[in-house]
Amino acid sequence: MRIGRCGFVVLVAMTATVAWAAATAEKPATPEKPPRLDPLAVAKSVEAATEDAADRVAPAVVNILVVHESGGPGAGPEGGLRIPDNLPDELRERLRDYFERQWRDAPESPFRTQGNGSGVLISDDGFILTSEHVVRDATTIEVTLASRKKYPAKIVGSDPRRDLAVIKVEATGLPVARLGDAARLRRGQFVLALGSPFGFGRDGQASLSFGIVSGTGRAIPSIGRELDRYYGNLIQTDAAVNPGNSGGPLVTLDGEVVGVNAVISSRDGASDGVGFAVPIDSRTRQIIERLKRGEQIEYGYLGVEIQEVTAEETVRTGAEPGLGAYVVTVLPDTPAAKAGLAPGDVILRVGDAPVHGPDDVIQVVQATPVGQDLALTVLRGGKERQMKVGVARRPVPEALAAERMGLRGWVWRGMRVEPLTQELREQADLKSEQEGVFVREVRDASPAAEAGITPGMVLDQVGEKKVVSVAEFHAAAAGAEGPVMVHVVGGGIKVVQPPGGTKETPKPPQEPEKQEKPEKPAKED
Repeated sequence: MRIGRCGFVVLVAMTATVAWAAATAEKPATPEKPPRLDPLAVAKSVEAATEDAADRVAPAVVNILVVHESGGPGAGPEGGLRIPDNLPDELRERLRDYFERQWRDAPESPFRTQGNGSGVLISDDGFILTSEHVVRDATTIEVTLASRKKYPAKIVGSDPRRDLAVIKVEATGLPVARLGDAARLRRGQFVLALGSPFGFGRDGQASLSFGIVSGTGRAIPSIGRELDRYYGNLIQTDAAVNPGNSGGPLVTLDGEVVGVNAVISSRDGASDGVGFAVPIDSRTRQIIERLKRGEQIEYGYLGVEIQEVTAEETVRTGAEPGLGAYVVTVLPDTPAAKAGLAPGDVILRVGDAPVHGPDDVIQVVQATPVGQDLALTVLRGGKERQMKVGVARRPVPEALAAERMGLRGWVWRGMRVEPLTQELREQADLKSEQEGVFVREVRDASPAAEAGITPGMVLDQVGEKKVVSVAEFHAAAAGAEGPVMVHVVGGGIKVVQPPGGTKETPKPPQEPEKQEKPEKPAKED
């Protein structure tokens, strides 16, 4: 009886427990509702954060007024009103055509134009960070602070490839913006763009626009190629960025500068809601410090042209979709050629880092110290190969070299020439190894026009001198007197008369003396 009674008690207890559990399962506890947020209060908090960020950074934002002086409209539109190279190619061509029509018959006279941009103070003793294209070619620079005080400024250092520059005003005790770290940025994060769009900021009050980070790691390889610009690893934002914003800061709601506004995607020159900024990261900080010291920035170089791996190349090479960088061209006498890299190779890894596209290779290579070896994993013939490439110093592009020599926009007898890039070779239907200079502009009724020279021609000889660059063209033509014969690739000889002179026939260039061919050396065993 004692055992049975205990068993009954246990059974009753178990039954009661099961019944209670079932009842509990049938009626789940109702979770507490989160407190309802006041939409207006939320909006006010974002508004307050925006105001606080603007108040922290705006005192350090400056307007930059740049004056360009040239030899006159006769130097061509890029010798007078400089067309920014960070605009889309189609818009640049439309602007170039417009100003060429306006200035074609303009008299020769000194020409003075103004440009407007933005910048941000990064030290209390007057160092200002801005875009290189804002201050390039500047004759004079005037900076207006938030206090409305105006100062002359000078360029301390510039980096055309990354489109960054540091200028300086002689003042102390100035407000300074805090630099952040773009590596921590996330898509969807709120950001502010400050600056002087269309000059609205020359009164010292920087304009502000609000948006989000639309994307990171963006690349725009088609802009600024003549100066070898690298518009890669950019921050994309829908905050309104317009002409005049260039050089101004992109700011988080914490009041930290995470980018330098540099490029817009536009059909008419105004914002289409797609702007790009150069990120402030550890590499950019190093560049800024070197520019403050007036040092020239060096970039690593392999000597290859690479592109995304297309579906067709994936089938041909066996590479995985979305991985690697396809080698299109290997330039002769470069580190890549010496290491044995070949067209058709697919670069899979640089060091230990996997490659998802060309930008991954470019970023690592250009940040590698000159002289250091770089390990590459390459896919060739379906098999992976390991290579070591010694990184060289990236050569200065010919267009930039000509600019530094003061030859940009230089006109000789009514024609203006520029470097012959691969794109222009294709436009002129020339072989990739063809050398020379490209005729960009010919003034009406000029000696060049009367000689039959037209825009689009390629010249490879002036008098008796071969020319392969603007500098060589200048050296051959600048001191020439009387009529000069020039050779047009695919078009023969043209005789260019001196301005205002009577037509004369120059003596034909002397043929070089023929030399007997040496005997072939005997082959060694």
